Order: sequence, then C-alpha cells, then structure tokens
Amino acid sequence: MHAPAIRPRSAIEIVDVAFSIFRSNFATMAVIGLAASLPFVVLISLGIVSFGTLGAKSFSDSMMAMIPMFVALGLVAILWMSVIDGAMTFAAAEAYHGNRPSPGDAIRGAISKGVSLIGGNLLRVLLVAVVGLVAAIAVGGLGRLSGFLGFIVGVGVFVLFVHIIARTFAITSAIVIERKDAAEGVSRSFALSKNSTMRIVGVGLLCLVVYWVGQFAGALVVQLLVGFVLRNPVVAAVLGNVVGMLMYPFLNIALMVLYFDQRVRKEGYDIDVLSSTMTPAPQP
Repeated sequence: MHAPAIRPRSAIEIVDVAFSIFRSNFATMAVIGLAASLPFVVLISLGIVSFGTLGAKSFSDSMMAMIPMFVALGLVAILWMSVIDGAMTFAAAEAYHGNRPSPGDAIRGAISKGVSLIGGNLLRVLLVAVVGLVAAIAVGGLGRLSGFLGFIVGVGVFVLFVHIIARTFAITSAIVIERKDAAEGVSRSFALSKNSTMRIVGVGLLCLVVYWVGQFAGALVVQLLVGFVLRNPVVAAVLGNVVGMLMYPFLNIALMVLYFDQRVRKEGYDIDVLSSTMTPAPQP
C-alpha cells in the first residue's frame, strides 16, 4: 500500500489516516481482531448456555462455584489482549511505512515481546489503581467533613486519572516498535506525552467516539438481524462481540499514528525518515 506522508497532523487527520490504514488492511486486522475475541466469546457463550441450561434459580445457585473459572478466563483474556494490542500495533506500524503485514507476522512480532507487553499493561493498571485508591480514601475522608470538598477532590482525582491514561498512551507502541521492555515503555510514553496531555486526550476522545459509533451501529444491526431471523440469543451475543472486535483495531491504529505524530513533533522523526531515504551525494 502507499505509505501516508509522515508529518505533523491535526486530530482529524490522525483519525483519517487511522481509518485509511484500517480500511486498506482490513483483512489482516480482522483476523487479529477475531483472535482477540476468542476469550470473550468463550466467556459469553459459557454464561448464556449455563443460564439457558440451568434456569435462573439454578444458575444463580451455581454462580459461586463458577466464579473461579470466570475469573481465570477473565485474567487470560486481559493478558491475551495485551499481546493482541501489540499485534495490531505491529501490523499498523508496518502499514504506516508502506508495507503489507500478515496476521502471522504481526502476532509473532507481538508474542516475541509478550512479557514486556503484559508487564507494561500491568504497570499501567497499577498506576491507575493507585490513583483509584487515593481517590477512594480522599473522597471518603473529605466527604465526611464536607460533601462539597469531597466533590472537588473527586473531580481533581478524575482529572489526574485521565492525565495518567494520556501519559501512558504509547506504552504498547514503544514496546513493539522500539523494542523497549515494560519499564522503558512506560518511561518512553511519559517522555513522548510530556506537555501534550490535553492534545492526547482530545485525539483519544475523538477516536473513541468514532469507534463507539461504528461498534454500536454494527453490533446493533447484527443482533437485530440474528434476533429476528434465528431468534438465538447466544448467536446474537457472540456475533455482536465479534463485530465489536472487528472495529477494535481502529483504536490501536489511531494510537500508533498518534505515537508517530508525537515523535514527529518532539524528535523530528519525519526528518529522520526523509534523510534515511535520500541517496548520498557521490564523492568527488
């Protein structure tokens, strides 16, 4: 495919380039997205089939016994998604530079950095969890003294929460593209996002709106069609999840484009790429 020009971009342009890469490499992204959906399809299917087989009362009675299984599958899904995010980022970065990645190459590239990808995401979760714990303590303590103070602190902690999400936006890209380890990926993301939090939040919100609209519309159409034609809630729920995962690569592509955009703005990455493609002048 034709590689998009590497230059500073506006938020709208980032979304446009991300959608163009998504459309041009839909088959590759769809295969990776379907691989991502497997744990969730298993969870949804087990839950719905169990409910339909046991009935409401028996299902409720057996939930406690099934919790360990669902927790284990949930953890596997979270860890698996770290690798899948890496595979989508790998494929997107290859496409961004004009290559035609295959699903196998992307997944193998992500698996080779699997430990770092999982570690980087766990560090992100840990940072967010610390903020959440501080929020609960602060809001709970001050809320007893004054509801208004508790509200103000809650708003402040929410802003801090969004700030941390923005500062860690490039962890996966740094690990996959620059071959960083988990700690280096976090440090690299903080460096690239320095003094750019508001811009990253704005681009992220725009991408989320595009993703949510596409996911909701696609899942709604599929579930309505399956519900009316097959009248099978299991198939409807599974296909709805699959449609959502087919749209999911768009978010990783957008984050990858934003990652390179930050490198262009902070490090002159576009100049590095241009100079690497120039033919050296002949020696006199």
